[in-house]
Amino acid sequence: MAIRMILPSRNNPVLLTAAILLGTSMAQAQPTDLALALDRTESARTVRNLQILLAHHVEAGDWAAAAELFAPDATADWNGETVKGRAAIRADLQRRLGGGGAKGDLHTILALSPVVTLAPNGDHARARWHEVGLFGGAGVTDNWTGGIYENSYVRQHGQWRIAGLSYRPQFKGSYAQGWRNAVPDLKVTPYHYEAATVGAPATLTAAPGSKAPLLAPAELAARARRLADEDAVRNLQNSYGYYVDRRMWDDVVDLFAPDGSYASAEIGSYVGPAAIRAALEREGPAGLAHGDLNDHILTNLLVCVAPDGRTARARGLDFGWTGNNAGKAWWSLTLFDNLFEKAGNVWRLKAVRQYPRMRTDSRTSWDAGLQPTPAPGRAPDAAAPAEPTLIASCPAPAAAGPLDPAEARARIDAAAASVAIDNASNAFGNYIDDFEWANLSKVFTRAGLREAPGVGFYRTPERIFRMQSTRYGKLASPRTNIPIHARIQPVIHVSADGQSAHFRVRLMQFNSALASSGGVMGGIYEDQARLEDGVWRLSFVEIDHYLQTRGYADLWTNVPEGLGQRMLPNVGALRDFPPDAPLVGEVAAPYPAVGKMWFHYANPVSGRRPPLMTPKTQGVRSGSPEESGQ
Repeated sequence: MAIRMILPSRNNPVLLTAAILLGTSMAQAQPTDLALALDRTESARTVRNLQILLAHHVEAGDWAAAAELFAPDATADWNGETVKGRAAIRADLQRRLGGGGAKGDLHTILALSPVVTLAPNGDHARARWHEVGLFGGAGVTDNWTGGIYENSYVRQHGQWRIAGLSYRPQFKGSYAQGWRNAVPDLKVTPYHYEAATVGAPATLTAAPGSKAPLLAPAELAARARRLADEDAVRNLQNSYGYYVDRRMWDDVVDLFAPDGSYASAEIGSYVGPAAIRAALEREGPAGLAHGDLNDHILTNLLVCVAPDGRTARARGLDFGWTGNNAGKAWWSLTLFDNLFEKAGNVWRLKAVRQYPRMRTDSRTSWDAGLQPTPAPGRAPDAAAPAEPTLIASCPAPAAAGPLDPAEARARIDAAAASVAIDNASNAFGNYIDDFEWANLSKVFTRAGLREAPGVGFYRTPERIFRMQSTRYGKLASPRTNIPIHARIQPVIHVSADGQSAHFRVRLMQFNSALASSGGVMGGIYEDQARLEDGVWRLSFVEIDHYLQTRGYADLWTNVPEGLGQRMLPNVGALRDFPPDAPLVGEVAAPYPAVGKMWFHYANPVSGRRPPLMTPKTQGVRSGSPEESGQ
């Protein structure tokens, strides 16, 4: 099993320019033919997977496979330095991203916050990505890097390739000193998308007259089912990460099949609920104590469902921020390649398989080698399995019984919605970074609510624009400071009628400055979206920050009590512009105290409800401001 990069060619495609899309009101867009809707939805997801697959090849140091993801005449532009063609790109990738060049050196890029837009003709696409890079080895001076990709993609002979890679750096630095701005004035990297239509699902953006591929009913049904299965597995994997963060071991164990296993190359394989629990608790007992941080940030996730639709595989990276305020701060990086099975209609974990790449405390270079974690309190049941190879194609699904057209449409639309909602969510984060307040307001519904941290909620795009402008002002020139809001690890649940959604995303915030080393912040968004005029827009955005740091030197150690409250941004600026609804959840990042944490969903396998479940008001779980009309 692996990730499928090949899609059937379209019969007689109509090639029109992207201007057609931007010149057509989304309110007038009509649903496409089922086969065309399926093709476009698969294409958008394949483009997203293609970039993540590139990151996996870079992590593995497989430069030949990485270059094969590019079109024969592709270009790679690294801030004005350009190479063309696969051979040149292969050499350039290895030179730039190969770490110190020795076996075992670290060369990892975390592909974050994609905004993927498919052209009306269906054979071209664009995507914007954030990246955080971690590099190590002899002679490497920039252990940390960060930047933005604005890439183009093309489908040739039925296969998607990268047509143009374009990278603009934002920060870089050494392990010892941390990261700083890469240039004296951080210019805004131009956006390939428009705020008003960034959440348009690919199913509604085809050029007029586009021809659908010819698909037998059984094939269409199998591929529609696969889309839904992929999303269920993705949600399950990302939920696993959120439960591990809070050491919710009961919920983690609930996700496994009765004969499931947990294995790490360090400690071996543990089979069954009791053994899995013992392996998990090497990170500590259930729950977080005062000062604990146990973040396991999941990135670079690829999901492949087997042809029979009964098993699946998910491969990605776990970027660890762990430790204790009174102790040490630890960085870690672990490859995972997990197996899943479907029991009835419920997906569950069959095997967690982990392969540590790096673990070090914040005052020791990760070139020093993997620093061990405590062993479990019992012996393993077996040796850990060898690391599986990364396969770049996923077998086609086996033909299955036909789906009712309405059910097929619902599955395809929900899959397209998951990409569109992620687009709107990530565009929102991009606009915060660049102080693009007019554009930020356009990703909200007409009655949308946006939380101003420490103040309250503002309703409607007009009032959201005024709040953002009043509180934060205009983009500085020169820009010497930047907050990078990576909204990642989504768990998206689209409503049965396909008109709304609840979704959870993690805020992984890297702050960077020119004059001093940067720091990090962490938070959880529990948001809502709605399909309005043919575009998915944000209807409710609310964040619970849980981590505020002072800088790179200490990270999440030596953080004084109440730091989050003291560092709330410019609350006084809104004194004469009161909010429309009061705050809900945490007012400010409570760390080193352990804050409350809410979920919009129950455990996806057992149905166990979390201690705190949305919707919420001030301390009471009874209704969000949007739902209660506050």
